[in-house]
Amino acid sequence: MDEFNPTVSGGEQADVDLQDTGTDVGAQDEGQGADAPEAESADQQRAFNAAMAAARRRAERDTEARIRRQTDEDIAAMQIPNPTKPGSYFTSKKDLEDYSGALRRADAERRARADGRSVEEVLEDDADRAFVRSQRAAAKKAEDAVRAKRETDEFIAADIEEMQQRHPDVDIAALDVNPAFRKFVGSRYGKEKLADLYDDFIAIVGNASAAAAARVSGKQERATGSGDVGGGGTLTSAQRAALKEWNTEHPEMAMTEKEFLER
Repeated sequence: MDEFNPTVSGGEQADVDLQDTGTDVGAQDEGQGADAPEAESADQQRAFNAAMAAARRRAERDTEARIRRQTDEDIAAMQIPNPTKPGSYFTSKKDLEDYSGALRRADAERRARADGRSVEEVLEDDADRAFVRSQRAAAKKAEDAVRAKRETDEFIAADIEEMQQRHPDVDIAALDVNPAFRKFVGSRYGKEKLADLYDDFIAIVGNASAAAAARVSGKQERATGSGDVGGGGTLTSAQRAALKEWNTEHPEMAMTEKEFLER
């Protein structure tokens, strides 16, 4: 990095530059020891960010160009007759846009003659109306989004309340991230009542497995050590082997011996 340090290289020119700016060589040398690495790191980060931004812009341009070429090829393949050029076809999106503009212009000229107005005035009125329509559409879209969010929030609140009433021993947060449960419910999640989904889950995997997946008391017992392996009963060798196999294959729904006996 010496080529960037005026106190190390640069000869007389470096001395002149320092004198012109009033920089104290000794003070600069003292500061560079601690600040230079941080400054270099910041410069490298800025250079990296700039390179990434440039790469993204190039990727976006390449994607736009590829889509434009594909669109033009699709339009040309349709062989849509071009009324402005008898015997020829539209070959690109630009051809269609030009033709659409010509139609709007012709319509504006017709209405201008009928109303005794200028074409520019008619076109301006058309643009104003189009702007108002776009604003209304944007406002409606925003209102729909707000209403959808409100309905979703209300559904979630009511859903949680009903789940707590029907299954007070279930840790909803644990159930929400349980991979076996989420895989079971699939796209039904968030659309149907959580309590109903949990009932279906229980019907398939059994009470003990479901409890091991998301039961509050079970989590507390394991956390405090009160639900130790020997608690709640004695397993036979076959049962203990079955429990071990289950816990190995389903670590997210591991059971204690007590839970295994209660299943």
